[in-house]
Amino acid sequence: MKTYTYPRDGYTEIEFTNRDGRTVASKRVTGGQSKLSAPLRLNNEDTLAFFLITMGGGFVEGEHYETFITSHEKTHAIVASQAPTYVYKCNDGKTTVQDIKVKVDEDAVLEFLPDDVIPYGNSKYRQVTQIDLAKGASLLYTDGITAGWSMNHKDFQYRYVHMLSKISYDGRLIFNDNLILDPHAFEMAELGLFEGYRNYSSLVVVDERVNAKLVKELQDFNNMAFDGTIMGISLLEGPAMVVRVLGKSLNNNRAILYRSIDWLRYRFYGLPHLDLRKDEAFVNALNAVG
Repeated sequence: MKTYTYPRDGYTEIEFTNRDGRTVASKRVTGGQSKLSAPLRLNNEDTLAFFLITMGGGFVEGEHYETFITSHEKTHAIVASQAPTYVYKCNDGKTTVQDIKVKVDEDAVLEFLPDDVIPYGNSKYRQVTQIDLAKGASLLYTDGITAGWSMNHKDFQYRYVHMLSKISYDGRLIFNDNLILDPHAFEMAELGLFEGYRNYSSLVVVDERVNAKLVKELQDFNNMAFDGTIMGISLLEGPAMVVRVLGKSLNNNRAILYRSIDWLRYRFYGLPHLDLRKDEAFVNALNAVG
């Protein structure tokens, strides 16, 4: 892997190419505090997978990170994060920034599954994610945010979070999620925001096989009571849907999303349960939701 100095605090670029019927990482570039894992050997399947890694364990005030992911035709890859995105305190008022740009070509599959953002007390964070898919591309994409962490163990002690996600399919915008969280201006736990919950997570699915019938089938699959959780599944404008979860536990939220991911992976790709070898707390939560 080639590493070089880049005028960002962290930089990652990875491209996937089909070579003789198998997916390879044809380009891997990292710089600054950003690194890529070696290709992961998954327990249940041979799909090429990588972890995004931040060497400092989290983002420091005023830092700027960039990530570029390109999946060329007839590839299938998984890109996940090794751990949640920790955003440390910003006592000098400087915003920490992360820009993510993803491109998925025709007949390519990308499972882009980063963990949630955990903003520390007094932090400021902006994340912009732009995903462009060609017609015939397939995407599973997760994101989310927790109530954060603070020295006084109170929730929503960060200063400001802005997470903008835009997804285009065949040149048309089909998903525009503009999440602005300002605990100093709003009571975050109130109705219309977190509604008494601590964690918000989402899964966006884009695939030509997504339609109202598939959404109803996934709703029926999730037609059970997940303790301490609100869940919704909606069809988007295009061959896409979104699954949203509000809950009291980060691991429980993720487990519920991965339950749906497993259902979709088997339905779409004929693949088994996705085992990224996450920590024991997550595995226990996954077992609890069935």
